[in-house]
Amino acid sequence: MKKMLVGFIMDGRAGGIDRYLLNFLETVHEQTKVDLLTNEIDPDLEKQLKKYNTQLFAIANLKHPLSQYRQVRMILREGGYDAVYLNISTAIDCIAAIASKHEKIPVRILHSHSSGNDCESALKRNVFNFIHRICRCFLYRYATQYYACSVRAGEWMFPEKIVHSDRFEVIFNAVDREKYRYDEAVRKAVREEMGFDGHFVVGHAGNFCYQKNHFFLIDVFEEIHKKSPDAVLLLAGDGVRFEAVKEKVREKGLETSVRMPGHCSDVGKLYQAMDVFVLPSNFEGLPIAGIEAQSAGLPCFMSSRITEESRITENCRFLPLEAGAKEWAQEILNAKGERKAAEFLENADDYDLENQKRQLLSLTENI
Repeated sequence: MKKMLVGFIMDGRAGGIDRYLLNFLETVHEQTKVDLLTNEIDPDLEKQLKKYNTQLFAIANLKHPLSQYRQVRMILREGGYDAVYLNISTAIDCIAAIASKHEKIPVRILHSHSSGNDCESALKRNVFNFIHRICRCFLYRYATQYYACSVRAGEWMFPEKIVHSDRFEVIFNAVDREKYRYDEAVRKAVREEMGFDGHFVVGHAGNFCYQKNHFFLIDVFEEIHKKSPDAVLLLAGDGVRFEAVKEKVREKGLETSVRMPGHCSDVGKLYQAMDVFVLPSNFEGLPIAGIEAQSAGLPCFMSSRITEESRITENCRFLPLEAGAKEWAQEILNAKGERKAAEFLENADDYDLENQKRQLLSLTENI
């Protein structure tokens, strides 16, 4: 059996990359021995990986690039790996790719999962964007194959000559569309449980961070609430901005109209309770939550900074952030109406789990 070293995972619950990597492992583990790189070993994740015979290696983070380089080379040398598969959000994360080429690993795969740097500080974000652009100039030279969750994510990470070549492929962030299918009985039960009867529920799911742009979303909801006092904002998720968002809600006097349940293990039920879904992100690779919400039949409003590859139903609109909170609010209020099952566009099949499974198995075939 061929061996592949894969990075980078956090705790298995952190976000889109973690979910993707666990799905990848589940799909290919019978054909390929997979081990994972992380920065800090999570005991629950380590236990979860035992059923796959997968080893979890903790390596230094990017604050210690020389240590990370040496550790990755040692793991590769001692493990006898045939391939390295690195899932990253920024070209700054280039150390493991360099180490794998120096160890002469024959198959070196890079997979881009983002289209921006998620930093709370604007100054740090500008510095990181500058470093990313420098690293982007040479990162591709250390790989043999290139993937991304969207063309935009590919263009963020790789030169045009790579993205428009046969060495590049998009692996869309697939979801179980049946799992999220609209269900009137579930909707009624969840809305009763959460006290949403008679309310217009504006929904969002995502990490509380710069990328997801919650502060703008609160401004939008304030405008919605002025015209529709029965409106409720449901924010699923947690993260570094959770308390700051809660404070902004308090400042605007919206505490009774904004629900922030924190991390939710079954966000699918929350989609059923919503009337619209709003995703005003500053950037995305390709938002899984947006695909899930569309699969649930929700009218969706997304930032125009999100790639239109993520549109899989007619009921999805992209609005510029520059239009401002009032225009966003009016567009959302215009979507009031009865919920119904999703009517998918042809490209929705790109996000089918079986289609992704074929792609993932193909990724490991030539190792």
